[in-house]
Amino acid sequence: MANISAVINNIRNIMRQDRGISGDAQRLEQLGWMLFLKIMDDKDQELELIKEDYISAIPETLQWRGWAADKEGITGEELIKFIENELFPTLKTLVQKQPSQRSALIQEVFDGNNNYMKSGYEMRKVINKLNEVDFNKSEDKHLFGDLYESILLELRDAGNKGEYYTPRAVTQLMTQMTHPKLGEQVLDPACGTGGFLTAAIDHIRANDVHTVDDEQVLQQSITGWELKPVAYVLGLTNLILHEIDVPDYHYIDSLKKEYNSIGKKDKVDVILANPPFGASIAEGVETNFPATYRCKESADLFVILMIQLLKAKGRAAIVLPDGSITGDGVKARIREKLLTECNLHTIVRLPQSTFFPATVSTNLLFFEKGSPTKDIWYYEHKLPEGQKSYSKTKPIQFDEFKPLIDWWHDRKETDLAWKVNVANLSDFNLDIKNPNRNIETIEFSSDRYLHDLKLTLNESVSFLDSMILQKSPCGRMGNYRIGEFLKRIKRPIILNETELYQLVTIKMHHKGVIPRLKKKGADIKSKMFRIESGDFILSGIDARNGAFGIVPEELNNAIVTNDFWYFELDESIIDKQFFLELTSTNWFDDLCNKGSDGTTQRIRLQKDKFFNQEISLPDIHLQKEVVSKMEGIKTLRKHIDKTFRNTNNLAKAILNEAFELEEARATP
Repeated sequence: MANISAVINNIRNIMRQDRGISGDAQRLEQLGWMLFLKIMDDKDQELELIKEDYISAIPETLQWRGWAADKEGITGEELIKFIENELFPTLKTLVQKQPSQRSALIQEVFDGNNNYMKSGYEMRKVINKLNEVDFNKSEDKHLFGDLYESILLELRDAGNKGEYYTPRAVTQLMTQMTHPKLGEQVLDPACGTGGFLTAAIDHIRANDVHTVDDEQVLQQSITGWELKPVAYVLGLTNLILHEIDVPDYHYIDSLKKEYNSIGKKDKVDVILANPPFGASIAEGVETNFPATYRCKESADLFVILMIQLLKAKGRAAIVLPDGSITGDGVKARIREKLLTECNLHTIVRLPQSTFFPATVSTNLLFFEKGSPTKDIWYYEHKLPEGQKSYSKTKPIQFDEFKPLIDWWHDRKETDLAWKVNVANLSDFNLDIKNPNRNIETIEFSSDRYLHDLKLTLNESVSFLDSMILQKSPCGRMGNYRIGEFLKRIKRPIILNETELYQLVTIKMHHKGVIPRLKKKGADIKSKMFRIESGDFILSGIDARNGAFGIVPEELNNAIVTNDFWYFELDESIIDKQFFLELTSTNWFDDLCNKGSDGTTQRIRLQKDKFFNQEISLPDIHLQKEVVSKMEGIKTLRKHIDKTFRNTNNLAKAILNEAFELEEARATP
């Protein structure tokens, strides 16, 4: 298996040496088409083994294996001439006797992208690095898929101000709350790099895909449209990495779609989108829309388009800036159409820095077509305590939305949530500020904050002194198969059609067990199992990505599918909390990878392989001591956060008192 992270880093460094590439945007475009061609050829080779009559859409001499696979192959000026005089011209105008969707995708990619590299020697180095990844190996593909997110993040930082990238936490929330189901058509008409579509794919697979036939239905259910060539090729590759064999993904300007020609066959069940706002539109494109809604703001035109594209009872979750939810004239008429033809049931207001590096106030709008809006619920999402803004190193996290998700199914007015009747709106203005926010008056006192700061610093030092671990002698380590101390249990449940059940999921990267959504028994088609608080649980699909947890008290008697395994632990061998800490190590991730297997469609933990993995464990007393130290570290982190807050408060207090002193001097 290749070290995927090292491969990506090496490619970055090699490309930066090439004089033809100017900046990260060009480097990403270059990597995009090369990666696409490599993945397509790996997929072609797989299909050639499965289907006797399969013929690649790419001419044999232009297939990756034909000119790139040999590490001693063409290089230097010969390679550049081949790319510019043969590869690009042919694939840009790819013609086949029997045109296919696959050939159309290839033509679209090469028609919209460029070769920027000038050195054939540097390009050969990049090619050889890409050849270290085998996209027909499940492990390589999944590891690359996990790291691909970092490549997409680079596009955000390449001077595009977040135009193509919606934070993963936001796409996940919008998808989970909209809840696309198997068999529903899902569309993103402003697809960017495919974040919403891949979130929908993951959501549907986790909830509804249980057979090969289910997977085939999903393959035909996902559609994306994108205008910008770099985002298009990266998004297309993203969908292929998410096991969509031939993505229904098109290089088009959505706003040029003939508005009045959108018929029943064009309409979809679910739209998830972050339409570009403040972006320029093609000359005259607004005339494609009814005269009363014509404008130059792309986001507003997308709202009209998306309403038209939804079926009756179709659902949508979209991102809009403050500028689109307020304003008069055309903007007000567009909002009137939205509120008249759709039930806009929820607006989530986000902090200004959510789409860093862009600094614009944004909102998540959730609506269903078919009935007018009567009441709108607003929810204000706040920054984490002690954090002033989101940034490159501190982006928004999905866990922050837990209070919102808990509120979603049991709505009440709070200091963060309020309800507005449409009859009370002025000119359909949706920019309604939180009427329930408590304005806190802080009595600044430097003496108080100095005292608090000294206290927390002293406590932190005490914790540091207690962190020394009494290491046990080597002789006290024991070797065990995982199956010796883990016993899988099952509690099958017969569902009552009218009863509401809490479903759960396990976050990857050791983020724990969280509620997902509630469903009536009649809406659940899979065989389900009951879990209890204190169960040690893992995801058979995502264990290799750190999907482990202990069921909390509030999720007692929740239900899961058979993809989630839960266990009794032999606590004479291993402490439950110690085992949870152990699962967060890179070493245990490797162990899970060794215990996993499957087709390229889905790789899973295999019971026998996993249970037969051997690990060395310290005795139970040392395990409990380690757990105690880890709890101490968590407390230490809280003290550090508190120290940060007290330091800021001390600075404010000193400034406040300085002004008070000056005012006192000035008073006769």
